[in-house]
Amino acid sequence: MAQTNGLTATQQHALFDILTHHETYQEISDFRQPGVIAEYGPPFQDSLSVSDSPILQALLSKFILKLPGLRDVSKDFWQTRVADLIDELAQAELSESYDKGVLGVRKTLATAISALIEYPARGTLGGVPEKKDREKREYDTSNPDDVMRSWHDALQEMVYGDLVDVLFAKAAETDDLNKHPSLVRAMHEFVVVNIASLMHYTLVLSPEGPTLLRMISTVHSMLPYTIIRQTLKIGNVATMISAMMRIVLAKASVSTVTNWMGLTSGADEGMNLLQQIISQVLSWDKRELKKRAEKIEKDKNGPPKEVLTELRSWITDRSRAEHEECRRQSKDQGMSIVAVIMATSSHSIEMNDDQHAMALEYLSFQLGVRDRQEIIRVMCRRNPDHLTAGVRDGVDAYTPMIRHVHQAVNLSDTVWDFERFLTDMLKMSKATGTKGSEKPPSVEDYVDLLHRHQASSHKFLHQVAKNGKEVTGWWKEYVRMAVAQFKPDEAGAAGSPREAMASAFNKLPASEQKEVQAELDAWSSYLDNLHAASATRVASIIKRTGSTPYGPGAYLARWQQLLDATVITPGTVKGQVRYGGSKSVKEDTRKDLVEGEQVGAVSEAQAEKAINSAGGDIEVPDVGRTVELLGAKFREIIAGA
Repeated sequence: MAQTNGLTATQQHALFDILTHHETYQEISDFRQPGVIAEYGPPFQDSLSVSDSPILQALLSKFILKLPGLRDVSKDFWQTRVADLIDELAQAELSESYDKGVLGVRKTLATAISALIEYPARGTLGGVPEKKDREKREYDTSNPDDVMRSWHDALQEMVYGDLVDVLFAKAAETDDLNKHPSLVRAMHEFVVVNIASLMHYTLVLSPEGPTLLRMISTVHSMLPYTIIRQTLKIGNVATMISAMMRIVLAKASVSTVTNWMGLTSGADEGMNLLQQIISQVLSWDKRELKKRAEKIEKDKNGPPKEVLTELRSWITDRSRAEHEECRRQSKDQGMSIVAVIMATSSHSIEMNDDQHAMALEYLSFQLGVRDRQEIIRVMCRRNPDHLTAGVRDGVDAYTPMIRHVHQAVNLSDTVWDFERFLTDMLKMSKATGTKGSEKPPSVEDYVDLLHRHQASSHKFLHQVAKNGKEVTGWWKEYVRMAVAQFKPDEAGAAGSPREAMASAFNKLPASEQKEVQAELDAWSSYLDNLHAASATRVASIIKRTGSTPYGPGAYLARWQQLLDATVITPGTVKGQVRYGGSKSVKEDTRKDLVEGEQVGAVSEAQAEKAINSAGGDIEVPDVGRTVELLGAKFREIIAGA
C-alpha cells in the first residue's frame, strides 16, 4: 500500500480515528474540574482565541450556535446562565464511578454522548472526500447491501449534491415516505435500524437500562399532557405561549412576591413544574438510597460505626485534592477505596470480607445521596434561578419559530403522538412471557416500534414544510450550512489535521514510530472487524432472519469500550483495580435501588451472552502508547495553537 509521510493511508485513518475518539472523551471528562468552562472560548468567553476544549468548541460553534432560534439568544444565556450552571456542577464535585464501584447514569450518558459526537467531529476535522463518479441508481429497502450503501451515498448527495433541496421539496408535497426517492427511503431505513439498535442497547442491554427506564417512566407519569394539549389549542400564539410558560415555569410562594417587591432578597421562591419534576425524580432515588444506607447502619453484622462515620466524613469534610489522593493510593497500592480511607484515618479497625463489602456499598449509597442533593441544589434551589431564566431566554428566542409552527401544525395532536410513543416504548421495553421464561425485547421490536410511530413525525414535518414556508426556509438554510461543514478544508489535504498528525508522527524516534505503527495496524483491523460484524447484524434485521439480541453500529462498540475502560475500585481490601467491563461491576450496576437485586428485561449474564453471540465482544486493542506520544500534539493542532 502506498505510504504518505511514513504512514500508509490506512494507518493515517486509524491514527485520526484513535485521536479523535480519545480527545472527544477527554474534553467531556475535563468538565468534572471547576474552571474548565472559563477556558472554553466562545460563546462563554469571546476574548479567548484558543480553546482548551477544541473539539467541543468547534462543534458548538459550527452547529449549535447557528441553530435557528438558538442563534438569537442573548450573551447572558451562555455567559451567565449556562456557564454558571456548568461550573457550579463541577464545583459540587459529583461522585466518581471509581468510588461508587458502579457505572452511574452520568457516566453512561457522558460516554454515550462522547461516542456519538466523535463522528461529526471526525467529519468536520477531516472532511468527507467527494466521490466524482457518483451514479444515480435505485435502492431496495429490503436489500441489506442497498440499505447500508444508501447512508454513504446520501451523505455524498447532501454534501455535494442537491439532496437537501429534494428532501425539503418532497416533504412539502407529501407525508408519504413511499413517494420519496428510493435513496431517501433506504437511508431512512438505515437510520431507523441504527436508532432502534441504540434504544435497545440503552434500555435493555445496558446495566443502567432499568434505571433510565424508571426515570423516563416517572417523568412521563408526571407530565400534565392533558393540560398541555388543551393549552396548545389556544388560537392566539402570545396567549398560548404565556399559558405554557405559566404551566411549566410559574412559581407560587410568598417568597416570590416578597422578592419581587424588594422586601426580601434571595429568599427561596420554591420550584416550578420543571424543577419539581427534576427534584421528585432525584428525590425518589435519594430516599431509596438512604433506606439502604440505614439498613446497613442497623445491621448487627455490618461495619463498625466508626467506619461508617469516617466514610460520611470523607465525603463531606475532605477536599477534592484529598479525594483524588485517596484514589491514587488505591490504584497504586491495590487497595479498595474504603481500605485507603480507613488507613488514612485515625481509626485502626479491621473488617471481615462481608463487612468490607457492606462498607463499599454504604459509601456508594452515601455518594449517591449527596450527588442528588447537589444536583437539586444547583438546578432547582439556586437563587438567582439560572435554569428558569435560561428557559425563558430560550422561549423568547424561539418565539418567532413557535409562532410559525403553531400556525402550521396542530401541536396538540403532536403532543398526543409523542405521549403515545413514550407509552408504547415503555410498555414494550419490558420482558414478556410467563414467569421464569420471560423474553426480552429484541432490536426488531424497536425497529417495529419506530415504524409504527414514524408516520407521526412524517406528518409533523410535512405540515411544517407545507404551511410554514418561512420557518422551513430557516431550517433549509441551516441544513445547507451544516452539511457544508463536512467539505474538506479549502486549504487542501496538506493543511488538514490528518496530514499534520502524519507529519508529527515522522518526528518521532524510529523506535517509537514502530510502537505506534503496531498499534495503528491493530486498530485498523479492529475497525474492519467492527464494521463487518455490524453489517452482519444489519442484514439480519433487514431480512428478519431471527430475533437479533444485539444491534448493529460501530457506535455501540465505541460506547461500550469507554464504559468498559472506566476504572473502578478493587472490590476487596487488597485486590486488583476493576473496570467497567468487570463482571462484578456490571452486576452491581444493574441492581435495583430498593431491593438490591438485579432488575431489567435481561440479567447481566443474558446481556453478555447476547453481545457475545452477535459478535459484539471483539477485543479492543491497546493504543495507549499512541495516545501518550501524539495525543497532546493532536489537541494543539486542532486548537490552532
